[in-house]
Amino acid sequence: MKRALYVCFATLFTFSCQVSEGEWSDVKEQLTDVRDKEQKYRSVMDSVGQTEGWQSKQIEILWAKQKVLDSLNLMLVNRVIDRFGFPSKDKIGDLTETIFSVLQNDKNMADYYELIVGAGKKGDLKMIDVAPYQDRVLLARRVPQEYGTQVWIDYKTDPKTGERYDSLYLWEVRDPAHVNERRLAAGLDSLETALRRFNIDPKTGYLIRRQPAGRVGK
Repeated sequence: MKRALYVCFATLFTFSCQVSEGEWSDVKEQLTDVRDKEQKYRSVMDSVGQTEGWQSKQIEILWAKQKVLDSLNLMLVNRVIDRFGFPSKDKIGDLTETIFSVLQNDKNMADYYELIVGAGKKGDLKMIDVAPYQDRVLLARRVPQEYGTQVWIDYKTDPKTGERYDSLYLWEVRDPAHVNERRLAAGLDSLETALRRFNIDPKTGYLIRRQPAGRVGK
């Protein structure tokens, strides 16, 4: 018996000797329910926000209800992770995206960094989705990002006119000479194309926008 347990622990991340097909079916059923609950109130917020206003009491009530479901979903997803690690796509299909979505609702989403980035590299998550998540965490850590998906806003005041404005910068990128290789491999377009969507000159890496601080330009 001890030897059998040793073999199981030696292959901990594959769980080939522990997890039956019935268990995986249960996991898929649970995650399908999570996916439905995640959109239960979000699916109606847009129409309510447009008709009643995003600061309305109705939106407040919907958010309160959704936050309860989000909390329950996060508990269930964490139980799945504790049991299986990040399940592979060949076991649960596109429900891996549901796990990713739920984890991003956690205010401590950076805690899942290694798990999510690892799942992306293995093909269990789409790198086009993982790349921005990875960059957001790296920016929060104040270290260079990998894919150039994140920008930084610096608020300033013109010393001559007293006008407040903001400067939108591309956050520092690791090994910028090869960033487009990483972006294309992740399914993103070139960094130059992405920067132009923000009206950022790729040659300078920043844009000074003459507008009230805090507004986002097109």
